[in-house]
Amino acid sequence: MFYPTTMTQPVTANRFTAFDRLRGLIMVVMAIDHASFYIARVHASEYWSTLPPFYESHGGASVWWSFVTRWITHLCAPGFFMLMGASMVWLGKARQQQGWSHARIRKFFITRGLILLVIQQLVEDPAWLLGFISSKVPDTLMDRAPGGGYEAFVPVLVISALGVGMIVWSFLIELPSVVVLAVSALALAVSVLMTPLATQAATLFPVWQRLLFVPGHTNFIDVVYSFVPWLAPAGLGIVLARLVYKRPEKTMWLSVAGSIVLLIMFVVMRSASQGDPHSPLPGFIGFMSLTKYPPSPAFFSATLGIDLLLLAVFAMTVATRWLAPLEVFGRSPLFFYLLHLYVFGIASFAFPNGTSFPVMYAVWAVAIVAMYPACRWYGRFKSSTPSESVWRLL
Repeated sequence: MFYPTTMTQPVTANRFTAFDRLRGLIMVVMAIDHASFYIARVHASEYWSTLPPFYESHGGASVWWSFVTRWITHLCAPGFFMLMGASMVWLGKARQQQGWSHARIRKFFITRGLILLVIQQLVEDPAWLLGFISSKVPDTLMDRAPGGGYEAFVPVLVISALGVGMIVWSFLIELPSVVVLAVSALALAVSVLMTPLATQAATLFPVWQRLLFVPGHTNFIDVVYSFVPWLAPAGLGIVLARLVYKRPEKTMWLSVAGSIVLLIMFVVMRSASQGDPHSPLPGFIGFMSLTKYPPSPAFFSATLGIDLLLLAVFAMTVATRWLAPLEVFGRSPLFFYLLHLYVFGIASFAFPNGTSFPVMYAVWAVAIVAMYPACRWYGRFKSSTPSESVWRLL
């Protein structure tokens, strides 16, 4: 159930090191995607309403530079949600050991989810605005969301979807693991059924449909991360965390097994969809181009399969100290997320017309190194606060 009590060995810090390092790697790789937006001024948006894009070439960069840069960062959002689900189980167990009731733990998750919704609108959005203000690149270089109407001023991004996911799972997390997996599969299946045809790209779907299933723009709201499909990787994280909690020594094998299953599913699904010899996206790029908004089953299979494979690698290399810096980023994810947006937002004024990908990667690397001390300080500060501190909600 929610808080497993049967374990084969005592709780140790090393149990979570692999997960912290995966989270840290995801944060660092995610920053590449955002550096591409702010610095190189190239950023694809793989919406349901368009064919998976040929990755744009800009500033002398090749299609392959653009494709690889975008594709590796696809691992981040599914990994965020999977690790959020896992963290909910472990945090709930820790609070229960401190005497918290299930109702009190649920209130904690709900409060944190609501805070994330507020942070996205009041703290995150201004950082994205810096990138648009500083840009002199024509809008045609950026994919536009399906839909329309008057100008949007309420975006719904990944932090909002994480917040809503935390609230929803706070009510469902005590369900048996098989039911959690069934709910996750149902959420993804319903999302697929609710995804419109590409011919409906200009339709102004109602706000509830945008929020739950259909990313896009309807008048005042612009939804990038619809809520329902992203419940699926969080549910997978919940089940994974329960298994690891009971059998921590099996982390590597559990991750490898899950990875193999998901990657086989990906190859099967993509092979079935590539039967048209006249496909507008032939070859390897066509095979690997996936719909992210909303995430397709193939998208989740590929990205979560690779995330689990990386988790297995980290589980095998816990004693490898040169990977330890990833733990610093992995233990202060929200702080890193907000900080890096403002760092790149400010830096974007030096690149109003964009730049090449090699220069963008150099800026990214400098920013990561510069942010490390701040993230290390914040992680230590947060861990020193009481369990009821407001900082624990962040």
